[in-house]
Amino acid sequence: MKHLPLLLLGILLIIGVHTSKAAEVNSSAPQSLIITALGTEAEDNARVWQGIPGIERAPKGRLWSIWYSGAKSEGLPGNYCVVATSGDEGNTWTKPVLLIQGPTPESSTFDAVPWLDPKGRLWLFYVQSVRDSNGKMKAYGTFAIRTDSPDDAAPKWSEPFLVFSGGRLFGKPILSHSGAWLAPIYIDGKVVDKETGVLSSTDDGASWTFLGGTSVPKDVRNYSEHTLAQRKNGDLWMIIRTTTGLSESTSTDGGHTWSAPIPFRAGPNTRAHVRRLASGAFLLVYHDLTESDQFQLGLKSKPMYPRSKIAVWLSDDEGRTWPHKLLLDTRECSYPDATQSPDGRIFVTYDSWRYGCFPAMYRYDPDAGPGKEIAFAVIREGDIRAGKIASPDSRLRQVINRATGYGNAIELKKADERKLREKGKEKR
Repeated sequence: MKHLPLLLLGILLIIGVHTSKAAEVNSSAPQSLIITALGTEAEDNARVWQGIPGIERAPKGRLWSIWYSGAKSEGLPGNYCVVATSGDEGNTWTKPVLLIQGPTPESSTFDAVPWLDPKGRLWLFYVQSVRDSNGKMKAYGTFAIRTDSPDDAAPKWSEPFLVFSGGRLFGKPILSHSGAWLAPIYIDGKVVDKETGVLSSTDDGASWTFLGGTSVPKDVRNYSEHTLAQRKNGDLWMIIRTTTGLSESTSTDGGHTWSAPIPFRAGPNTRAHVRRLASGAFLLVYHDLTESDQFQLGLKSKPMYPRSKIAVWLSDDEGRTWPHKLLLDTRECSYPDATQSPDGRIFVTYDSWRYGCFPAMYRYDPDAGPGKEIAFAVIREGDIRAGKIASPDSRLRQVINRATGYGNAIELKKADERKLREKGKEKR
């Protein structure tokens, strides 16, 4: 396999640095393996689960999708990011053409997001976690690789470089009215006093500075995966994941200070996506659920919203009301991302049943399908306003990739439960 050189010099990332300069840290930070000559590790049957996807479109139309997989479940050493591409507007997709793998067996890469910058370059942001052989954290932060020719089927990628130490960038950056690039960042540790914030770059991504942020109340805080948009009056708007749904926060000074988060939409504890469309309308991708959709799970006494019924909304008044809606998928699905082409088409991706279909666990999904699917839809703004597919080139529930391997954490747990039941029957 061909990959970029592994640079492990044993130098720890410095937790607490508010400005990251790629040129300064590239030679000292642990480097992921960027693998482009793929063998059996890229086969669909090598992945036993997969999810958390992103999508982006190159200037001439090539689509790129990135998601993560590896190990028995998410959040484990051995997780890695997978990249596939489409040269025909998503009608067909390649098998994985790129893996972003951690620098050691104890490390992992995850939570990736693609972004086409204003100069037409494609960035793949991802989080990297490096541990020693005893499982102790050595380094953690957001990294990126970039290509300057994203319309090529096999472009040349840069070496990985550090974007921000100690936090995860997990939402598409935006170009602000001031010309700065702004990106959402969630700080896991105690790097700053406001864990849900914004990075800024004024040098085309060569360095990133933490501007400021807000803090989600601890009783509803999970991973503050958030997404950014800017209103016409210059205010920045943030939509944040919480345990009870989505909250929102606003900055009137370019991202330095933010209002306290307030509830925005009830729903499942998962990420949303918001962006401004070319028409000027805001697009929101999240779950369309009511209180009747809530269910009890295990011993939890508090009702939970399922990750079901993913939908898109339009707002014509800067995100204050959302009168137009289109349901994309009724299955168990989550983690949407979206991009728009110059001709107005909107490409939305999400995962569906990332560990496979287990209908007995989820009564709300009779049409689940096989699961372990990276799905996407192609729609137009007119479809959302009509509340149905009205465009001849729009289509729902398309497939980018489906994993076929067996052996994830849920499957193994269920296999053990079956064995125990069979032993119990033998003793009777």
